[in-house]
Amino acid sequence: MFVIRFALLSSFFYALNVSMLPLIYTFEISAFLFLFIRFGTTFITSLIITKSLFSFSKVKRQKLGIWILLLSVLFGVQSWLYVEAVKYMSVGLASVVLFTYPLITYLVVSLIKRRSLDLITILMFIVATLGIAALSQSSEGFYSMAIGIVLALLSALAYSLILIMTPRVSGLKNWEIVKYTTLIPALTFLYLFINETGFYWPQSEGLILSLISGTFFATGMMFYHMSVRKYGPIRTANIGYTEPLLVLFFGFMAYSDAITMTQGLGVIMVAIASITIERRQLTQGRSSKV
Repeated sequence: MFVIRFALLSSFFYALNVSMLPLIYTFEISAFLFLFIRFGTTFITSLIITKSLFSFSKVKRQKLGIWILLLSVLFGVQSWLYVEAVKYMSVGLASVVLFTYPLITYLVVSLIKRRSLDLITILMFIVATLGIAALSQSSEGFYSMAIGIVLALLSALAYSLILIMTPRVSGLKNWEIVKYTTLIPALTFLYLFINETGFYWPQSEGLILSLISGTFFATGMMFYHMSVRKYGPIRTANIGYTEPLLVLFFGFMAYSDAITMTQGLGVIMVAIASITIERRQLTQGRSSKV
């Protein structure tokens, strides 16, 4: 029961982090500054937990440099695409679209391995597509929602690539991977923020909220790794589907982000497709190890 709480706490803090985005934007905080604070906070947390700096000799010996660089770029791009998507659609619906990543991962791996898709996979892909189409039905305007959905889908694709590439750095512990892959995005977003309009001192309320959001992100990551270590990746992934539901709830409570019946149906369709594919991947992963 306590380990289940670790997974739920991870989803809870991740959802809090994401749900604060619309509020932070009201204080005219740049997305680049927000992301710098998020990655910077997580990087500092990783230093505290690992109680060490960098071991470049270990990275060089295991030839992990190129993979760490690629993962760093993907982490940065994935986060940037998502925070941009929230500018065009509600944070709850953006989170739902992001959680199509199990389906995208399955499709990408199938293409890489030249594995034919079975009927269930094709059916779930159609269900997810119809669900996303239902999500696009909004009073905010089709084009605005469409841009948001495309950005969220690209973010899901980047996250899928992260999942596919992460085993390449399995020689590092979880928090070591976090440490090596958050420094470059943090510095990059700081550079982009300064170059965006020149350096300026934003509103203190926005800075404080961004710092709180970054702390929530780092805390969610901590509970995630605790859950994976003690509970296993399969059950942790299943419980992780509470995150978009929590974001929808927080969005409704904080911003009155109500969804239509059609969009609600779309949420259910995307969830069914993603959960089905996720469980198929986990089942196949266990079968391959037997």
